[in-house]
Amino acid sequence: MQDDGYNYVADLARVVAGEFEEYIVTHPGRSQYSQTGGGVSACGIAALNCARLVLGFHATGLGTSQLVEELMRRQFLEEILQPCLTWTSSTHLAVDEIHKAPIFSKSLKSVHSDYGQPTFDYFKRLLTTTVDYSKKYSASSCVIITRPPEIIACFYLARASAELFVVFDSHPRPDKHPHGAAFIFKNSLDSTAKHLTDLLRFDEHLLSDSSIQWQAQLLAHASGEIFLASEWVLTNAQWAEAALEASLQVLDLQARVQELESQNHNLETDNKRLSEEMSDLEEQKHELEETVGKLKEKTWETGGHRAAPPPSSRTSDASHTLLDTPSSLTNGRLTLAPRTVPRSGVSSSHHELPAPRIDPLAAQLQRDFDAENTELERQILHLRHTQPAFFDCGEDHVARVMPCGHLYCRPCLRDWAVSKITDHRYPILCPTCLADRSRSDPGEIDDMAVQQLGLGDKQYEIFSEMQLARFSTIVHCRKCKQTIFVDKAEYQEAQEIVCPLPRCGYAWCKTCSQAIEIGGPKHSCDGCQTPADKIDGCNHMTDATHTSATFVAS
Repeated sequence: MQDDGYNYVADLARVVAGEFEEYIVTHPGRSQYSQTGGGVSACGIAALNCARLVLGFHATGLGTSQLVEELMRRQFLEEILQPCLTWTSSTHLAVDEIHKAPIFSKSLKSVHSDYGQPTFDYFKRLLTTTVDYSKKYSASSCVIITRPPEIIACFYLARASAELFVVFDSHPRPDKHPHGAAFIFKNSLDSTAKHLTDLLRFDEHLLSDSSIQWQAQLLAHASGEIFLASEWVLTNAQWAEAALEASLQVLDLQARVQELESQNHNLETDNKRLSEEMSDLEEQKHELEETVGKLKEKTWETGGHRAAPPPSSRTSDASHTLLDTPSSLTNGRLTLAPRTVPRSGVSSSHHELPAPRIDPLAAQLQRDFDAENTELERQILHLRHTQPAFFDCGEDHVARVMPCGHLYCRPCLRDWAVSKITDHRYPILCPTCLADRSRSDPGEIDDMAVQQLGLGDKQYEIFSEMQLARFSTIVHCRKCKQTIFVDKAEYQEAQEIVCPLPRCGYAWCKTCSQAIEIGGPKHSCDGCQTPADKIDGCNHMTDATHTSATFVAS
């Protein structure tokens, strides 16, 4: 494996001649996961862009040796990863969807597609087909291999003195190129097929286990799409036409997004209106149920009064019956004899009861009570709709902040952490402890808690920088133009600063910022040695090298 700083000229001829079974060229810090890449879903864009550049260079007449030399350059890899810089989506696009973009559809031509399980026989068959197309069209070819969720590119270089395959992998691999993307040169078809098999291996139990979802079973399948360079070389006018077509597609997508946002806003408004109408209908239903219940009670009470005997009778017959009834007075109690059943033939109208008398004051009090009760029920129903919903989170949805031990719903705590990270507030304190100003030891959302909350890559990167800024300071090297974090305590104690980046070693004085030769004579801050004359002000002066001096009159 060769990386930055290695002289490829000595190995270039041997690579082209196929003397190496495997030759890896990688550049540390350059992959789809680095700052110059686009994240976890950018491998498809990187693979298609690599195919566009490599096949385009070879189609314009660039020799095989010059092409291989170009592949070994760091700038060429950065040019491949350039489109990934603006790709911020985490969605994985298929190869055919990426190929629809004008820049790829006009420069690459799809000639064949193949599907199967990622085994040695499948990759050997796929590479054989790729070689056949190269020989048929006398041009280099590229097969874009997809084994979800990874996409890589494999080239067969035509017009080479020996069989030469090149695998482009934008993912760092721990065993071969752990620090960045790589071009892997292979000198045989079988060796290339074996490398792809080892790289895209899968668990065979995925196919036999019916309990695994179909998303996991996708890992046991692969696809390959073979591309050739377009038959014509695009001119500046054609590239301008492609840019215009891409711009129109972007505008069309923006119009669709605005239309969907408008529809979403209308649906949200309708949902809110329907919810309010539903609440009003439920309230009316509740009031009607209360009214029906009260009417039933009044009906029952009225029926009970009619069925009960009157407290006193206004007819002479009733009093006569009471007086004529045999009775006996025992211990101050009056015992009445059983009443006799009236004989048949006597008119029943003689015993009809008069309608009960209703006190107007009691009726008014009852109406006031009913009105007050209805108003209270309406207020209670309104409070039920306005009060926040309470719910119990499961054990898997609870996040605990240490050391205070306060419990929160995991999505709620994640939103709190994201808002603080967006505002660059560090440390991220517990919301409850933050509200309690009398607490001297508030809880803090530390690195372990942030990892469990499931933040995005960009948010976690900002959080890591804020963590480093707590114990470190930023130093900018004038030679390599890089900015690095160094320990704050060591920086304050040191007088001479040395760039910690590899292959730099630039040293300078912290006081005067002048360069220092490592191993040379001892440095002293003599100032800039520029004559100065006092015109006004105090006697203290500071020159361009930050050297302080005191003016003394002669």
